[in-house]
Amino acid sequence: MKQLDYIIVGQGIAGSFLAYQLMRADKKVLVLNDETLPTSSQVAGGIFNPITGKNLDKTWLADQIFPYLKSFYSSLENEFHTKFYHETNLYRPFANEQQQKHFLRLTDEYDLGNYIKIVQSDNVDYQQVVNDLGGLYTSSAGWVNVPKMLEILRDFFKNKESYQAQKIDNCQLQISENSIVYKAFQAKRIIFCEGYYSLQNPLFNWIPFNPAKGETLLADVESYNISEIVNQGFWIIPLGNDKCRFGSTYIWDRLDWEPSESSKELISSKISKFLTLPYKITGQEAGIRPTTKDRRPFIGNHPLHKNVYIFNGLGTKGVSLAPYFAEKMLDFLESDKVLMSEANIERFYSLYSL
Repeated sequence: MKQLDYIIVGQGIAGSFLAYQLMRADKKVLVLNDETLPTSSQVAGGIFNPITGKNLDKTWLADQIFPYLKSFYSSLENEFHTKFYHETNLYRPFANEQQQKHFLRLTDEYDLGNYIKIVQSDNVDYQQVVNDLGGLYTSSAGWVNVPKMLEILRDFFKNKESYQAQKIDNCQLQISENSIVYKAFQAKRIIFCEGYYSLQNPLFNWIPFNPAKGETLLADVESYNISEIVNQGFWIIPLGNDKCRFGSTYIWDRLDWEPSESSKELISSKISKFLTLPYKITGQEAGIRPTTKDRRPFIGNHPLHKNVYIFNGLGTKGVSLAPYFAEKMLDFLESDKVLMSEANIERFYSLYSL
């Protein structure tokens, strides 16, 4: 029987980063990943943005998370000699005078000077979108090519003989006080990083997820040369070579993995309101985000089994939160450091029943 320190279930953003951090700490890790299942990580837009929403909300822990993620992704790119992290920053053209007044008032009230500056309406950099009133430019924003990054990490795990493409069978999982036994493997601990599929895991199906389906479009936009993400409720990510990604929808009442015509029409109509160039839709993708009711991650011990853990619930901000919290999870597992109470699943232990 092969001896391990950790079994990690799932190779999305959460599972990949946690496995990587543990392996860097010289731990023996096995990643089990069902490659037949669709995942939100594989279709994610991968946007990171410190200032979000109609009220210019500062992303939770932004001052800690954003410097960390920049360092982490840059280091990962250097290690694997590739490019998947794009700090393009973000531009929000004002949709109307009411929104303009609202945003300008908020920039005066909040201390957002480290992240936001005002762009005037005559700026030539944004002639390919409706920009009659100017807008807000957000720094420290951008996007990550998540599928490319996960493929690189999967190859890394495979080369280390730390990866198997298989669906875990919970019926074959033997949990005792001192070990985890699964088929031919014995581990000290097991960590579930299953995204939306945790709702089907009998060990963690009591946690209050609030999953949301999201859809995006791929498009050819001839001569598009805006380097920033443009966001006016719906967004345009420049992929290069006149290719863009448009998004995104949030659907809570129809959780399937199939692209829908209604979402295609909605995204197209919203983008057409501010994009002045013609475009051609070339693809459509759908995923289910593992979002949570309180918009905080689910990290920590199972209430009964102290060697069973979860690292999940990163939701729409996965590329922002995962690097930082993977390190915090490592500190919790290996150095007995206390997890942040806002992320620790202990906050929901009262929902668990034997």
